[in-house]
Amino acid sequence: MLTIAPMTTDQTHEFAAIWIPWLEGMGRVVEAEDAAIMADPATYYRASGGEAFLARIGEETVGAVAVKGLGASGFEFCKLVVTEAARGHGAGRALVEQCLDFAAEHGGPALYLQSFKTLDVALGLYERMGFADAPAPPEMNVLARTQVIMAKPV
Repeated sequence: MLTIAPMTTDQTHEFAAIWIPWLEGMGRVVEAEDAAIMADPATYYRASGGEAFLARIGEETVGAVAVKGLGASGFEFCKLVVTEAARGHGAGRALVEQCLDFAAEHGGPALYLQSFKTLDVALGLYERMGFADAPAPPEMNVLARTQVIMAKPV
């Protein structure tokens, strides 16, 4: 059974253990900001008013995502990844829904994301969930690797 919950201190390594290999496997560079965040994702995202979440099936971590506070603009979901074995089973959608719920519960008004054009499956999911191309809000730190910015009102 799939569960999604805020990351605990003893799970810090699990976020980086699935996210960094995925990023490198996409041929992308781990930027300085990425390395700093992966040292303690929960603390980093909570400091902005956000949260870090892990998806688990039983005792196995199969996905991760974080929500970053963007002040008056709302929130951004970051670092979404689902392991190869868990893809196609709803974990990605469930993680995005968790982020939408979090943003709505904490006053929105929108949830943003940054992505790559090559992630057709993910971009299709975001579109089906109501995300659309949008300009970056002033509070968003747009990474050098970003090719797509989308948002959805919450």
